[in-house]
Amino acid sequence: MTLFGKLLVFLNLVFSVVTGALIVFVFTTRANWVAAYNDASAKVKTAESAYKAEKNAHDNDLRQKDAESAGYKEQVKQLTTAVETAQQEARSARELATKNEGLNAGANAQQQKVQTELAQIREERDGLVKQQDELRKRIVSIQQELDKQVEKAVLADLRARNMEQKANNLLRQVEELTVRNRELESSGLVPGGGGTPAPSLVDGAPKSAPPGVRGKVTYVGTTGTKLAQIDIGSDSGLSRGNTLIVYRGNEWVGDLTLTDVNPKVAVGKFTPAKRGAEIKKDDLVITSFTGSQQ
Repeated sequence: MTLFGKLLVFLNLVFSVVTGALIVFVFTTRANWVAAYNDASAKVKTAESAYKAEKNAHDNDLRQKDAESAGYKEQVKQLTTAVETAQQEARSARELATKNEGLNAGANAQQQKVQTELAQIREERDGLVKQQDELRKRIVSIQQELDKQVEKAVLADLRARNMEQKANNLLRQVEELTVRNRELESSGLVPGGGGTPAPSLVDGAPKSAPPGVRGKVTYVGTTGTKLAQIDIGSDSGLSRGNTLIVYRGNEWVGDLTLTDVNPKVAVGKFTPAKRGAEIKKDDLVITSFTGSQQ
């Protein structure tokens, strides 16, 4: 083989090596480009998804801002209306204040006149109050006097009824004594009649009770006994045989003749003033309404 042939073989070998290196380089470059393309595609997709999400969020924000803007506009409209209304009210208030200034001038004059009249009315009222106080004092005095007169009238009425009852009792006693006297005369037992002397009709006159002694009924016996107990006795000057007046308020109930007397209490037999009258617990008793003893 010649030198030229060897040179061509060597050049062919070099060209083959260079061509293989270029092929390897191109393949490697292509593989890197594919990987880079795939990576870029993935990043593009990710960026596109993020873009869409961001766009949706941005659109939502825009819609929300539009709604808020519409609300703000409505509020501005309402505030504008309120301002206009307030301005109208302020104008009306100024007009009313102007009118009131004129009215206040007249009202001040009227107030002074009213104060003068009030002062006069106060003076008249004070005079009426004094007169009212005097009338009240007179009414109290008259009422006290009336109470005294009523009490006197009640006592007088009770005294009159007591005297009437006593008179009736005396009449009955006179009738009974008359009948007894006739019986004694017919039996010949009266003095000087030749028979046995007549016994005394009473064992002896009881000791007189002091006038004005008052007490209260503390106990009433069973029905039919007509016995009652009072809260005064011999310490108050009472003794057996004394007759006390029983009354309830302004009503004369009857008489209580004492049958048993102790220092602090006494028991007596009740005689009604009228048919059906009954003595009750807490009824009042008195020896007499007059100043004289029984």
